[in-house]
Amino acid sequence: MKTALHAALAALTLSSSATATGPGSDFAAFAAAIGATARERSRDAASRPAAPATHLDIEDPLSFELEQFSVEALLMSRRIDEAGGPIDLRCIFRGMSADAAARLDALNAAETAAQQAHIYADLAALMSDAAEIAPAVDTDTDLTTVDLPASCPALPNG
Repeated sequence: MKTALHAALAALTLSSSATATGPGSDFAAFAAAIGATARERSRDAASRPAAPATHLDIEDPLSFELEQFSVEALLMSRRIDEAGGPIDLRCIFRGMSADAAARLDALNAAETAAQQAHIYADLAALMSDAAEIAPAVDTDTDLTTVDLPASCPALPNG
């Protein structure tokens, strides 16, 4: 699935305008910032693998940002749906929303810093994918020929 996503992202990059701005670009910037924080925390946790995990509390900015990312990814999916956009693209955003929420829960369930380092690294990868694909929402890029991986079923009224 990762290879198909990277092929789709490459096609989007080649066909979309670098000057496009809008909600997709804003979302991409937000995801990139979260990704940078996740990479930093991954390196920190990896430097002390046997240490007990440091759980995020409600006041941790990353906890809030991951929750906000989940909500905004769902809104992005809805925006694509309302515009009649590709079902797979809408599903990717729904999947990103669920994935971010699950990883937040996993961070708080981890027992060691090593476990958290892996989760943070996965979060950074998720945010990188989000930052690459989100700008497509702002363009008129025709995605009908791009083989986007489906991450949720195509529901006629969903």
